Amino acid sequence: MSVWEDVVTTGLIGTDRRPLPDELPVSWGANRDQATDPAHAVLVLAARHRAVTRTSALLPTCPPGPVGPPKRGLMASRAAHAILDRLLSPQQADLLNLWLAAAAQQGQLASPSYWTPLAAVAARTTAVDRTALARVLGDRGVWFVEQNPQWTRLAKCLPEEGATSVKTSEDAVRADPELIMHAVTPWSDQLSRTVLGIIGSGVLQHRGARYAAAIGARLPLQHYELLRSAMQQIEGQEEPLAAARLRSARESLLTVERTVWLRIEMRSAFSGEPIMVDRLAIPSW
Repeated sequence: MSVWEDVVTTGLIGTDRRPLPDELPVSWGANRDQATDPAHAVLVLAARHRAVTRTSALLPTCPPGPVGPPKRGLMASRAAHAILDRLLSPQQADLLNLWLAAAAQQGQLASPSYWTPLAAVAARTTAVDRTALARVLGDRGVWFVEQNPQWTRLAKCLPEEGATSVKTSEDAVRADPELIMHAVTPWSDQLSRTVLGIIGSGVLQHRGARYAAAIGARLPLQHYELLRSAMQQIEGQEEPLAAARLRSARESLLTVERTVWLRIEMRSAFSGEPIMVDRLAIPSW
């Protein structure tokens, strides 16, 4: 018979007919004071037992929580994540897309510590490339996003496919520069020269910066040196560009160069290979 059953029996038949046990469980608080009235001791022990029972009762059970996909995939390097830190503080969606595209191309994943800040940016703006983000988060990261009710709309967009690419000629791009945004990648050498020539002509004026940022995000990295020919085109013109067009051309070429160079840094960070080209300087005309 257990100690508590002994105490219950004593309480039922009376302390004058059955003595209380001398040794009590440690969890009950302490051994009883032998000088205490036996009847009072029974009540004290009953109170202690009730307290222990209430405080040590098992919590109600619930179904186990959802289990995420297994962890798999190659994590991006520290150097790559250092660049990601620069793009998240302050948040720069356009440049962030470059990092996502570079990571996706290398088949590398963002560290789990970056899932929340990446999802937070993507939830606030549609400028973030959802397809590249899904690839960089991986199955486990996408599952993580799906667990937050505040990211429900974002989670539904992550698996979406990107826009379809089409074949585009140089003449078509000269007629409508925006067509390059849907051209099959990687671009040919001549197609890259064409868009850089458009930028260098300054003809886009106030649209130049936005167009240049988009070109910088798409220009094949091996065509970085073609920026030199675009600069030479400006310097070699018989009739100098008007001030407004020259300013537009220079600012746009600066944007292209900065964006492409950032992508070159990213490729080096993801691959671990050194940068083999020298950085170009856009002159002040």
